[in-house]
Amino acid sequence: MAYAVRRPVENVYLVRERDRRRTREFLALVLAAIPPMLVLFGAIWANLETVRLGYGLAKVRKQHEDQQEKNRQLKMALAQASALARVEEIARRDLGLVPPSPEQLVLIRDPALAGAGPAPARPLRPAPAAPAPASQSTVEGF
Repeated sequence: MAYAVRRPVENVYLVRERDRRRTREFLALVLAAIPPMLVLFGAIWANLETVRLGYGLAKVRKQHEDQQEKNRQLKMALAQASALARVEEIARRDLGLVPPSPEQLVLIRDPALAGAGPAPARPLRPAPAAPAPASQSTVEGF
């Protein structure tokens, strides 16, 4: 039972020298591990960036689809709001407008538009002739 007694070791004055060869080997191991670790971290970063950009792209595509759908709905609403039958009904109901009578129609002939458009669907009554101006002579004699 002599082993049960613990005695303090009195080697306080013992100084352990550093093993320089072992320190160099450790330093070489650490320096050799840095490049593979940088490559590994670079690959992980690239993978995370790809995933992040994928989510961002999906979000932008969804916003684009939503905007296209909203644009389509607005175009339909514009077409419905500007439909001639609807505009005519609102003009009659809300504004009290009525179609013009044949006496109110005035035909204006523009020589610049002579052959530009189709002929009117119904004949219009020509505009009343303006009074002839008084005879004036000009320097040219016309």
